[in-house]
Amino acid sequence: MKSSLRTTLSAALMLASVMFAQAHAQEKPAADTAASDEAKTKAAAAGKETPKVLEEVTVTATKFETTLMQTPLAVSAFTQDALDRQGVQDVRDLGNLVPNMQVGFSPSDSGVQVVVRGITSNNFTELGDPTVGIHIDGSYTPRPQNGLALMHDVERVEVLRGPQGTLFGRNSTAGSINIITARPVYDQAFGGGDIEFGNNNHKLMRGMFNVPLNDWIALRGSFMVDKTDSYIDQRMDTFDLNWDTDNDGIFNGPNDVPADGIPNTDQRRNHPVEDSDAYGNSNRWAGRLSLGMKPTEDIDWLLTFDRYRDQGAGMISLKDCEKAKGTFFECDQPQFSANINVPGELNMTIDTWRSEFKWQASDDIVVEHRIAYSEETRSQAYDGDGGAFADPDHPAYGINRVCCGGLGFLIRDQQAIIDAGFAPYALFPFEDLQLTTRYSNYDSLTSELQIKSSGDGPLKWVLGAFYLQEKNNIRFDVEIPFCCSAGIPLAQSFVQPDRRVESEALFGQLDYQVNDKLNITAGYRYSWDKKSDKGGSNHETIGYWVNPAQFDPNNTFWHESWGLIGIVPYWSTSGGLYQAGNLTDDMGSLAEDFIDRVPGTDNTFSAKWSKGTWRIGADYELNQNWFLYGYAATGYKAGGFGDKINVCDCEGGLTAFAYEPEETTTFEAGFKARLADGKLNLLGNVFFTQYDNMQRTTWAIVGKSQVSNRDIGTLLTTNIAEAEVKGLEIEFDWLPWKGGRVYGWFTYLDATITKFPGAEDGWFCFERAYLGLSECAPEDPSQVRPDNSLRRPADYRGKKLPWSPEFSTNLTMEHTFALDPAKFGEGKLLIPNVSMHWQSEMFFADNNFDEGPFHSGQRAFATFNASLRLVDTMDGWSSELYIYNLTDKLVRQWADPGPGYMKASFFPPRSYGIKFHKDF
Repeated sequence: MKSSLRTTLSAALMLASVMFAQAHAQEKPAADTAASDEAKTKAAAAGKETPKVLEEVTVTATKFETTLMQTPLAVSAFTQDALDRQGVQDVRDLGNLVPNMQVGFSPSDSGVQVVVRGITSNNFTELGDPTVGIHIDGSYTPRPQNGLALMHDVERVEVLRGPQGTLFGRNSTAGSINIITARPVYDQAFGGGDIEFGNNNHKLMRGMFNVPLNDWIALRGSFMVDKTDSYIDQRMDTFDLNWDTDNDGIFNGPNDVPADGIPNTDQRRNHPVEDSDAYGNSNRWAGRLSLGMKPTEDIDWLLTFDRYRDQGAGMISLKDCEKAKGTFFECDQPQFSANINVPGELNMTIDTWRSEFKWQASDDIVVEHRIAYSEETRSQAYDGDGGAFADPDHPAYGINRVCCGGLGFLIRDQQAIIDAGFAPYALFPFEDLQLTTRYSNYDSLTSELQIKSSGDGPLKWVLGAFYLQEKNNIRFDVEIPFCCSAGIPLAQSFVQPDRRVESEALFGQLDYQVNDKLNITAGYRYSWDKKSDKGGSNHETIGYWVNPAQFDPNNTFWHESWGLIGIVPYWSTSGGLYQAGNLTDDMGSLAEDFIDRVPGTDNTFSAKWSKGTWRIGADYELNQNWFLYGYAATGYKAGGFGDKINVCDCEGGLTAFAYEPEETTTFEAGFKARLADGKLNLLGNVFFTQYDNMQRTTWAIVGKSQVSNRDIGTLLTTNIAEAEVKGLEIEFDWLPWKGGRVYGWFTYLDATITKFPGAEDGWFCFERAYLGLSECAPEDPSQVRPDNSLRRPADYRGKKLPWSPEFSTNLTMEHTFALDPAKFGEGKLLIPNVSMHWQSEMFFADNNFDEGPFHSGQRAFATFNASLRLVDTMDGWSSELYIYNLTDKLVRQWADPGPGYMKASFFPPRSYGIKFHKDF
């Protein structure tokens, strides 16, 4: 397949080169990033000459149809054609196309993290909320995983920046993404199809059809299939520990661990996989069927069913070899290699039914009602360690032994740790973390009623009511066969059979045209939010300590434990209990009766919040070429709570860790100008946002067990900080010469933390000291954590918010050559396209640590895409050669600390292929 693909690509490239050499430049049809592909094809086929200026782009960012250049907010719009040219398949691919927008992906739970102007949420649980609302055909989709759904047959995608706290409202403190699907057409039958082949055995197919059933009923369907082999060399992890604990080169000490041919990592789920089933693959499809009905001139009703299915392996976090280079934990294998004992399994289905009903009640009033019901199911298995374990050269490589009523350390170089001023600790040779979403069911119902003005009067208004109801059901398991330095098996199960979210809102906004130049805007929304957990429970056990008072090694949840090895462990090869081969599916959280055997907490809890948000603004048409606007607006995101945790393993220790809503207040002023006789659109804005009660989810130690003396930790969402965000955004779209087009944007962003109580500097403290980097903040004897360790207080004021590069730019250049009709036939166009994205350094952690191997983010980078497209406007077909990430740049989309090193998941390396399209 790969050989035949290279031959096909070579032949196509030679043909394109010949055409390019014989081409002569003629006037390029004006490119319109938001115009319908169908309309452009029809116009070309009819022989109509496109105007020599940029066409107007229509958006619905204000709930009314307005031109992009006269919409008083920052909005970017893309057609399906524009998305295809940049290889956009889902929301994750939009980040490089939108000013001041980043998109990340949480590999452990398939959460899509959208960041606009530095504002985001990293809580992807069934009670977490995004800061950028995603809407499909005007209906809100509450779960971040919905951002994975494939984009196919869309009319346009609109990305709104800044709080949308009145018209879009719920959880749009940073912005909103509106995906508008293509609607059925009543007067023509037509269709189209695409097929694509690329490296890594990439295959993509897309198709659509439109069939009028009569003059007022039409049916439109579309589908998309995407399959790609992984770019990761995934092998089975059969790690067999070979540990000379006293470093004498002889495995004869009482604590030495010679390899014995039996793996130490859990093998219960391990099995070989092909490239098509490895982490980083793609195996998904989507389909849509829409029925449009227009029985009268006053009624327009659209019914839609969408299905999305993903049966891939998901993504994986790997040891960051680029950062580890030159250190004692340098990688011994290529970056995209992984030894895996929990092959990835992602099984996600999203079914959505939508109804959009519009009624022209009178000449002056339009009534619109949208209702959507969605069912999302997902199960997922994830290798949390990525097959990368603590490096044997790390001084703390070893175990913390539990023996004889006390603690003992068996580590490589305890003296080096003491000499560096640290208490001894251990990095266990392997952690073998396994994260499993056993099942999750997210059922949501949204309904929105809008009553708005119609006509050309000076007053435009919209009144609305919004309702959301979610019922979520999930079980999430965590397993670590060798945990917590002491080698103690840990198994947890978080069972939430009935978690609910309810949200209601009333809103209104009006625009009044004071005169032919000045318009003023005012809007208000009041929201009521409620969240509840009914009957949820957490189940946890740690090795032999299931029932420490009546220890019975034959009735523990796990047979493999190093927690009680004593001075002379059983290192024999006689099949002792420490061997992974003794693990069975009846042990740990894999056991069907695990949640019955291990007592659980009672997570029943509820909380509610309410808030009013507002917008005031004005816009002024200076003349027919210059449009000015300004506004002040607020946004609000509901509070929440987490799983109840017993912070002391004692009576009365349960707490749900409730947190408060977060709020944003934004001031923005901007301009939109049509210059150079309509050949240049120039847009710009400056903004300032006050970001209060920021919600952030991090791992935190919240207590200490009175039973086992172990630290108790959990993922914890808290209101940790305040920030000020200010910036500049410049966008342009230019026809600089005959047949040419240049478009893109430039941004400046200063997203600065102004308040961060409780901040600490505990980022790789020993490793930094050992390698001679800047040291952590000193411990403060007056500040004690719940586990009785001392805090290292740090001042984060002036640090940058994560995902916030100070500068970024995107530039695309293309030229349309009309080929000689005498040689190539009528209507042949050749269009080369090159795009570049560059951004400065950004961080994934609030500490902004920027030194060497522990850099907590992504350094400045540039990526390039290129394509060459041949278009036949008469027969309605095209072919295209493309290369994405031309220079094969390593770009991180997620990062977090591992045991002594940084981990990351990455955007795909260089990819290339060929596309074919045909209209019919």
